[in-house]
Amino acid sequence: MKKNILFAALLALAVPTVFTSCEDDESEGKSRITYYAILELNGDANMSTQVGTAFNDPGCTATMGGEDVSDQVVTTGNVNTNKMGFYTVNYSVVNPDGFSASASRTVAVVDKNNFASAYFGESQYGARHYFNAPIFISDNGDGTYSINDFAGGFYSYGRYPGYDAYGYDFFLEATLKLNADNTIEVVETGKWYWGDDKPVLLDGSYDPVTGTVNLNMDFDAPFTVRLTK
Repeated sequence: MKKNILFAALLALAVPTVFTSCEDDESEGKSRITYYAILELNGDANMSTQVGTAFNDPGCTATMGGEDVSDQVVTTGNVNTNKMGFYTVNYSVVNPDGFSASASRTVAVVDKNNFASAYFGESQYGARHYFNAPIFISDNGDGTYSINDFAGGFYSYGRYPGYDAYGYDFFLEATLKLNADNTIEVVETGKWYWGDDKPVLLDGSYDPVTGTVNLNMDFDAPFTVRLTK
């Protein structure tokens, strides 16, 4: 055979850490305990919001040593709801001894009313199944559309994430056509790492009600891609 993003929080256990000091007789032989913050997102780790509307961040809760310290959470990252794309919101807490804990959320600014939009990509090929790849479909203005990864992020974000920084092209760009009955055709595909050995579209469709794209392909085995907003 050829060639979940569920949130992974830093759920650091409140492990007792012993500090000792020999600076003076009063502190010699004494110890104290430090607790690390445990962060938990409110809502999903991957969220979407409609372009042009306000994003209401559900925030993050934090506990430290069994106490609620949510008021100490520092939130950074800007979600520009006037521009489609993917944005990261970061949450962090620093305990009294200077140790930090953090968590993050990905927010997609999408156009729920159009085929051209940002999407979360889900892809499956054989036993490998990946989720939440950032996929873009853009309108070319001539009746066709461009997708940044026809493979739904299977290689570029799932199996080989970050390899593009080293010159590996695992993004399979493609030009698509959306028919009047919302079926999808492939006009052409671009170059990628495996040359002409590319997935072949068997059938594709767009559901304007749910904003979902389904691509069923053959790649010597069933290869499926599902894009959601």
